[in-house]
Amino acid sequence: MKKILFIVAALAAFASCETALEEVPVDRLTEENFYKTATDARSATYAIYQAVRDYGYYGTIHLLEQEANTDYANGRGSYAIISEYQGLDGTNIGRVEGVWAVCYRAILRANIALERIPAIAMDETEKKTLLAEARFLRALVYYDLVRNWGAVPLRTASTDPKDIPRSPVADVYKLILDDLAAAETDLPTTPAVAGRPTKWAAKTFLADVYLTREEWALARDKAKEVMDAKAYSLVPVQTIADFEKIYGATAITSSEDIFSLKYSSAGGQGFQYLLYIHAENTQYSPPGFRTIYSRQTFPLIANWDAKDLRKEFNLYGQYVNRTTGQTITLPVNEPYQFRKFKDPSSVAANASGNDLPIFRYADALLIYAEAASQAAGGPTTDAYAAVNQVRRRAYGVDVNTPNVTVDLTGLSAQAFRDAVLQERAYEFMIEGKRWNDLKRLGVDKLKAIILAAKGKTVKDSHLLWPIPKVELDNNEAINAGDQNPGY
Repeated sequence: MKKILFIVAALAAFASCETALEEVPVDRLTEENFYKTATDARSATYAIYQAVRDYGYYGTIHLLEQEANTDYANGRGSYAIISEYQGLDGTNIGRVEGVWAVCYRAILRANIALERIPAIAMDETEKKTLLAEARFLRALVYYDLVRNWGAVPLRTASTDPKDIPRSPVADVYKLILDDLAAAETDLPTTPAVAGRPTKWAAKTFLADVYLTREEWALARDKAKEVMDAKAYSLVPVQTIADFEKIYGATAITSSEDIFSLKYSSAGGQGFQYLLYIHAENTQYSPPGFRTIYSRQTFPLIANWDAKDLRKEFNLYGQYVNRTTGQTITLPVNEPYQFRKFKDPSSVAANASGNDLPIFRYADALLIYAEAASQAAGGPTTDAYAAVNQVRRRAYGVDVNTPNVTVDLTGLSAQAFRDAVLQERAYEFMIEGKRWNDLKRLGVDKLKAIILAAKGKTVKDSHLLWPIPKVELDNNEAINAGDQNPGY
């Protein structure tokens, strides 16, 4: 999974007065001589992962740009402007332009894999798996693009011209759903190694897309398929240390790991997000920038039950300086940092071994709970059962045994949905999901939540990121009039 594919195109041409000889070089990788073997096919697919895991995408920047928008976190330094909700400044425009570039790099690699792998002579089952992985990853990238930018150019072939207009949001979602339908059919039920998607990952992803599109019955039914398969279960938790079985730097996988991006403490392949969520020189990571922080005044934090083990696991107000041993208290106006991802053994910024969950079994349960209630016009028995499993685990009790002190019950449709969304905020804190959860509630609801939490008014221009200038300059099918509002 750590392999990176480098392709150098070359052509040696020798001319004489009467003939020209074109020779395919054999001493280096080229487009002509690379895509020949099963190893080449694997490398083509693995190259997509490298882009998706990149520091400029899921490795750090994409997550920070999402989390500084939430109702439980603020950005610091150059990320502080995000938490003002007035649109992005030049620095952050540059950052999201970088995300765009990495996204399309991943898409190009997926398109190359989809074009080149079919002709390779290799085991047909493995070939189908690799192609399905490429479509799964392409769907993931387009899902981020459409939620962050809205209409975007659809590039589905490596030979696509540079001049492609923004495709309607509906067309982008159609490609996502088509890719996931193919992935659902051709991916295996169990991964060859941890970190590669399965049939169940595709089904969970489909459920998430349907949830975003408010196709409640489809989201409910697809999540139910994952639940009924009984291939996954929540990791039991009795103390906060038990969460390390899910998020810890040495954890490889777990019973609830449906699909994660895998990082390593070796070879500069670490998860650099830790550098930005912790204070400097803590016992949790090497030098840190404390880029996002939380306050006790934010309602999700103020109302968080101390008996919920996720609260202590996620938040800290003091840390031990790993050099001096001194206990440091965080500033009064920035009192909490996020502890979920930590690697006490990390020796460098790019040497943290924590993985990033994209889909866990908790996703399937909470998607099911929300969608089942919305489809039925109110919470069903099964919807309560799904969300209450997540709640019971959070309180350290048996997930399969009803518990009157923990379980939700007797709620209206709206109150139940609000409760499930609150569970999502606590369960997926700093995993990059809350801002998109707020956006799918609609503009008015999002603005009301941010105003109540932070006293900030959200400008409409803050809801979508600007189309990069380089795209406007070089894509003649897009002009300044196609730019997102406010930029």
